[in-house]
Amino acid sequence: MSDPAAVKKPPVVTYTVIGLCVLVYVWEIANVKAVEAVLIGPLQNGGIGAAWTLFTTTLVHSPTNPTHIAFNLMAFSVLGRLIETIYGPFRLGLLLIALAWVASAAQLEFNGLGIGLSGVVYGIFGFMIGASPGNPFLWWFVKKNALMLIGWAVISVFLTQSHVLAIGNVAHFGGLFYGAIYGLIFGLPRYRYAFIGLAVLIPIILAFMLPGPVASDG
Repeated sequence: MSDPAAVKKPPVVTYTVIGLCVLVYVWEIANVKAVEAVLIGPLQNGGIGAAWTLFTTTLVHSPTNPTHIAFNLMAFSVLGRLIETIYGPFRLGLLLIALAWVASAAQLEFNGLGIGLSGVVYGIFGFMIGASPGNPFLWWFVKKNALMLIGWAVISVFLTQSHVLAIGNVAHFGGLFYGAIYGLIFGLPRYRYAFIGLAVLIPIILAFMLPGPVASDG
């Protein structure tokens, strides 16, 4: 008989994030201005007091470009389920919160406010890179997919500079870099406290760098 405790639990955190993105997308189709006002606009007008918008913007995708949400959710489904299976829902949840903050804040501060889950997706892959020295399966997965994912990130820079597409490249590379630092906590446990320190310090620095509220003309 099989051990009931060995039955895999569904990746609740991964599916919850996917569900939220889909709900927000449906809301955008119905009333895009309301979504912008509620989930994007507060940070532009409220400064650090509305910094929670850094999390909600990751759930928003272009309503006129269905491939934006489709590709993001396909990648997130694969990467999120994998990390949730290996490290559990609590650790994935903490990782997603940190990645959403760092990727969105970096994008805002260096290239303007962005939307979408891609910064988080690249952050999860960065986590895999960092954690891979301590996990042979993650090392295999990274080697199989690095060319495709990092290659697309590089191509995205050229597409943006050529004005073909508007892509959140800072969120991509910011998420990738921070995710790798976070992953090294698990990949190089001998130096975990140094990487924990960096993982805590970076979001704090980005918080202090956040711009203030946009002044009104009134």
